Amino acid sequence: MEQKLVEGKQGEGRLQATSYLNGVFRHISAPIIAWNREQRIVIFNEASVRMSGHAEAEVLGQPLEGLFPAEDRSHALQRIESATRKGELVEIPILRRDGSVRVGLWNTSPIYDADDGPAIITVATGQDITERKKLDAQLIHTQKMEAIGILAGGIAHDFNNVLQGISGYAQLLLMRKPPDDPDRDYLARMEELIQVATRLIGQLLIFSRKAEKKIRPLDLNREVTKVMKSLIRIIPRTISVETRLSDDLRGINMDQEQVEAVLMNLVANAIDAMPDGGRLVVETKNTTLDERYCKDHVGTTPGRYVLLTVSDSGCGMDREMLEHIFEPFYTTREVSQGTGLGLAIVYGVIKDCHGYITCSSEPGQGAVFNVYFPVLGNVGKNEDRPAEREKTATAHGCNETILVVDDESPILDIACDILDQYGYATLTAENGEDALQIYKRERDRIDLVILDIGMPGMGGYQCFKELQKIDPAIKIIITTGYYASKRIGEMLEAGAAGFIGKPYRLVDMVKKVRDILGDR
Repeated sequence: MEQKLVEGKQGEGRLQATSYLNGVFRHISAPIIAWNREQRIVIFNEASVRMSGHAEAEVLGQPLEGLFPAEDRSHALQRIESATRKGELVEIPILRRDGSVRVGLWNTSPIYDADDGPAIITVATGQDITERKKLDAQLIHTQKMEAIGILAGGIAHDFNNVLQGISGYAQLLLMRKPPDDPDRDYLARMEELIQVATRLIGQLLIFSRKAEKKIRPLDLNREVTKVMKSLIRIIPRTISVETRLSDDLRGINMDQEQVEAVLMNLVANAIDAMPDGGRLVVETKNTTLDERYCKDHVGTTPGRYVLLTVSDSGCGMDREMLEHIFEPFYTTREVSQGTGLGLAIVYGVIKDCHGYITCSSEPGQGAVFNVYFPVLGNVGKNEDRPAEREKTATAHGCNETILVVDDESPILDIACDILDQYGYATLTAENGEDALQIYKRERDRIDLVILDIGMPGMGGYQCFKELQKIDPAIKIIITTGYYASKRIGEMLEAGAAGFIGKPYRLVDMVKKVRDILGDR
């Protein structure tokens, strides 16, 4: 907006213009701030007072930069000048009287006098976008974590296939080496490292919410008591520990091992934050998230929750750290002191149960983690299954024929090698389409199918359904490195004879085969 003010006396005209504008702007609902050539505030309407918490008398005549946070003052003035010149909107934070910050989106307009010189007044009309920015940031963070989870799950699936190949070849070599062969020690060490890698991938699967889990009703107070009892010996004496457990705590529906992982990782994180000692508090209580809270917090659902709070008086975290703490492999520790998967596991577990987790912290002020578990009845049915019975009989076959379906040729080679050693005949298919053709042709002599779920093309799940159409009595062992528990559960309920996750020990696989085929 440009306005020419033609006055007989320049100073008097400016005062009259300012007085006129102040009267016009005073009761407008949008925040309006105006400043003169010396960048001193001359107009500060009622909406600006509400946004900033400053009284009009406190700011009139004061430098404009006093409204901005100290760390942003010089940049804010530069952005305002640039936006005014270009006619663009500009985001500028306003420092409230209580020390908090509100973000405004401002449109700046110069007002000129008759001399065509610099603007006598610059008027900024804004809107408070603080809550919108907060919600946008939450949404972006949620989308980022979802994308990272999908990526982690995909990597875990592919890497488990690689591990299965490496582990399988190592196991085959071990079987063929005589007891006194010096290479056996190296192969055994390879197997140990493979198990370490397997556990690491298992943690990634928890984060990506693709880990197999056993859901059942749990008393969170009991789990807290058990975990704290097991950790008490490793908590330094310089740290005082306090537990505050609600007497009437509601039940939750969770995997016990995953709840323990949440507790242990949060407590371990708190201990690491207090190398010189401090105070650790673990608290449980019932709470309810209402519509208003959920509207302001992306990813939450209204309802009843059990709240677990783990707080410490440690070193705290800055804003940048808070933005990344739940990402896998993000850590502030030394390279040799951890993988950075602890809080990522916590995040994955909580999201998978439709819960919610927050963290508040400032440098030197400790940290507070709040974990909201949906109460019993808000989540899915119990997916716990009886443990497989241990097969004590010999795993050797009686020349039964097994069709092995997998898109990874090393896994096919290894599976056929070990099954052949144990007296089974084998057929192989590298995809679902080939598996169907082979089964239609050879169904009279195929006794069992070992089927990978995660294959390209038709895919294992569709192949499973088509095989059942051909032969409703077919025996199928499903296998995958992805651990998509919902799909595994569906296939087991639909008639799959068993499941074995990659990477598996070859002897476990042949035992499962013998168990399903039965004694002959």
